[in-house]
Amino acid sequence: MDAVDRSIEARVHRTPDIFLCHSSRDKSVVRTLAEDLAFCEVDAWLDEWEIQIGESLYNVITGALEKSRFIGIVLADNFDDSRYASDEMKQALARERREDRTVLLPLLFGDIDVPPFLEDKFYLDCRSEYYHAVVRLAGLIHELPRQHVEDAIRNLDPKSIRAVIHALRYAGKEPYVVMSREDADAILQAGGQPYIENRIRFSPEAVAANPTTSPRLRKMMERLHDEVW
Repeated sequence: MDAVDRSIEARVHRTPDIFLCHSSRDKSVVRTLAEDLAFCEVDAWLDEWEIQIGESLYNVITGALEKSRFIGIVLADNFDDSRYASDEMKQALARERREDRTVLLPLLFGDIDVPPFLEDKFYLDCRSEYYHAVVRLAGLIHELPRQHVEDAIRNLDPKSIRAVIHALRYAGKEPYVVMSREDADAILQAGGQPYIENRIRFSPEAVAANPTTSPRLRKMMERLHDEVW
């Protein structure tokens, strides 16, 4: 497990892997994507995980848009209705031009038209083969060779998050699960062992069985056991 500190103080030094730009009406789709990416050792920036009560939405989001390595534009059913998502996309495009590198990643989830200023970009279609798309997105973020990723998808045909992790291993990446610092502390209290830097080794079954484990963390451990381990 790789622990991520999402505190206000940690924002100064933290560089999330990907900021997920989306309409709030598509939150359930985006939350699932963020959780699945966490199983692939991808630190996804999701507003509901990051913004504290009383903070300036503009300041926090603008800072995250500048610090994240990539900005995923989640083109789901309600994206066109969100002025905030449109503004975030424009900031992402401006940053991409300024840095002269690929920053913005169009992620197609709904039956909507791709915005005109994204038409020349190759987008990731997440609709028919969702888990294939997760492998491709995680592989790009981990800088795996595209050929290795496509070979993994062709040979393993992933259809679950467990299979996604196997595909990443096939392509050359052994992913850790990304969790918050608070979850990491709870896992240590439940018997987890420090490994290196911010990483911890633990047994999902042991953590789930510990009486001090919260119901939310226990549910996560059960999913880890069923879908990943």
